[in-house]
This record gives sequence, C-alpha cells and structure tokens, in this order.
Amino acid sequence: MQLNNTVIVDRGNRPNVSQRVGLRVFFVNDGAYVDPYEISSVQLFKKSETLSPKTVIGDENLVSSTPLMTFGASGQTETSHANFDSSNYVPATTASGIYKVATGDYVVVLDQTLALSGYDTNTSTEVAASSLSAVGDYVDLWTVKLDSASKYQVITNNFSLHEDTFFAFTEPLLLTTSNKLMNKKVRLGEKIDLKVATETTVQNQGMTDTLQNIFKDSVITSATMEIKKVNQDHNFDGPFTVSSFTESAATASTQPITITKNNTIIMNWDTTQLNGLSSFTNGTFGSLTGTYSVQVKYTLLNQTIISPLYYLTVS
Repeated sequence: MQLNNTVIVDRGNRPNVSQRVGLRVFFVNDGAYVDPYEISSVQLFKKSETLSPKTVIGDENLVSSTPLMTFGASGQTETSHANFDSSNYVPATTASGIYKVATGDYVVVLDQTLALSGYDTNTSTEVAASSLSAVGDYVDLWTVKLDSASKYQVITNNFSLHEDTFFAFTEPLLLTTSNKLMNKKVRLGEKIDLKVATETTVQNQGMTDTLQNIFKDSVITSATMEIKKVNQDHNFDGPFTVSSFTESAATASTQPITITKNNTIIMNWDTTQLNGLSSFTNGTFGSLTGTYSVQVKYTLLNQTIISPLYYLTVS
C-alpha cells in the first residue's frame, strides 16, 4: 500500500527486517468500519514477552512495561482526528506517528530504513526501533478508547519479520501470473471492493518448494486498476474511462489499493459517483447500468504486467 505517496509493506506480505512495514488495523462495530474515540498509543514487543499477560499488562489492564518501539498521534492533541491525517506522514520526520487511511482504518509504520525512535509516556523514556532489527515474531498493542464513556483498552495484534525473502538464484526467474475478477455483478448505487485474484507460477525447474512459497505470499509490490464503461449501444461513443491507471495511482494515499498476502488486488469503487462524470452529464455516456471492464497493472520483479480485460455488469 501507499501512505502519503510512500510505499510501505503490509504486515501480511512477508516483510523483512530492512523495510518500511505498515502495521495496519481495522476497527469494526456492528458490521461497519468506525473510528475509535481516541487512540492513545501503539507499542511493539517481542511476542515471547507477552505469553504471560502480566509481563507487559499492569493491574489496570494497560501496558506497563517498556516497549521496543512506541507510536503516538502525529499532532499535539491525541483526541483530535486531524492529528492522524495520513498527509502528516513524512518518512524522515514524522515516522513515529499514527495515521488514518480511511474510516476505521489506521496504520503505523515500522521504518527499518532509518534510525526510528519514539517517546514512551509510561516510563518517560525514548525507545528505538533498532530493537526490532532481528527476525522473529512480534506484537503490536493498540491502546484505544472506543467511545467517550468507555475506558482505555489494549488490542493485541501479531506480525513477523523475515529474512528468507532474500535469496540468490543462478538463472533468471521465470514467473508467470494469471488473474481473475471475483466480482461479476454490481448494483448501481453500491460502494464495493473490486477484487482481482492473482496466481503466481515459478517455472524454473531448480526452484525448491520453500522458495516457491515465497512467491505465493505477495510478490506484487505495487498495483493500479482501470475501469471503463463498454457501450453496446451504437448510438453512444465508448468505451469511456471511469477510473484510469493514472487516477488510481494518484489517489493511492486517500483511496489505497490493497494487495493481500495471497496477491489479491483490491480497490474500493463507489458507483454513486458515476453520474458526476463529464461524459455522463454531456449525454454521451449512455446509461449508467450495463457492462464495465476492469483491468489491473502491477509490478512483478522487473516486469510490469497488464492483465486482460475482465467484465462485470452494473444493474
């Protein structure tokens, strides 16, 4: 994903110890994404240190130990959601902040490309992320208040740092991919996630199963998506571009394209905005319902792959 035009690696995409790792969390209440009333801090520990809760959680069920790294709001007032704005993220200067990607979608960036540090308010000490330079399993503890009347609580998540993503091979890698659009029918007025699954095949005969498994865990490093309206009525022009590759890349910070750990590419599409297209308002677009094409473009090692056109129906 991208955060303020900076590429970061999601926790599920086999991050290694020398990358910018996005520790992303989604908050859900009654089936909907929601913003917590307040996010106090995010603190990182070795997983082995949390096997017994009392090792890091005190009597008030809050973090009481010194973490390996801590993140706080990127502004001065923790209760103001403006201080979590993703536009505040600058890798060199505000890398220890907490950032809002979308409603209920927050991320902190464990940046192993610089000497990252944070201030732990529990112990009034500065901590350095260099303590997380080793391969292993870790936890991120989010201290949040879900609404104004509730107490603080700690939400625990897991992530791992790897080094087996680095290897040497004696011939060029022969990688092929195939894609499949998982959405076939959409109703006009819906706001849905368009999902394109990707299967990666390694054709080198000498590739071991262990190395092949690395490519099954997100080998795609960046992706964009293009949507077009296909007019079957000869009285109208077409196809019309609804969202281009360039536009999806330009809005990646505010409307990120997500790549899951099994290489599925996801982009949220709001069909209520179709009637705002200039080609619709000037009468050349035709009906908003009908056939649309979806195409993805992504990076695979030194290759840029453009998928075939896939079609769905908006009714």
